[in-house]
Amino acid sequence: MSLLTEKFTKSERLCSRKAIGRLFEDGHEVFLYPFRLLWNYAENDNCSQVRVMIAVPRKKIRKAVHRNRVKRLIREAYRRNKHILYENHRFSDRNIEMVIIYVSGSIHNYDHINLRLVELLKRLISADEIS
Repeated sequence: MSLLTEKFTKSERLCSRKAIGRLFEDGHEVFLYPFRLLWNYAENDNCSQVRVMIAVPRKKIRKAVHRNRVKRLIREAYRRNKHILYENHRFSDRNIEMVIIYVSGSIHNYDHINLRLVELLKRLISADEIS
């Protein structure tokens, strides 16, 4: 599948309240401004190997229009760069669940978000190899 036609499908989205709760309770953390990433291994449930949730706190960005804009930018950056995880991570029998939290109080442009997200995914790969 071509890079431009890859989609961010429903099976790649993290929606389970129990899984999200587990991530916030005992997930591993990787921080790279303007992102905080919580991740953990998940049970093998025949879904996607990597499941993601994107969060923009209301406390940081007040207007819903602006929060939704930031989420769209992050989703697009992730969609274009998720191949980094699939190519470089050794998925034995474990899946990864993660939450990408936007911690900045201002809206950055797409190029900045894209660049920092790529760096964040690379840090996740190196953090995963350590643990």
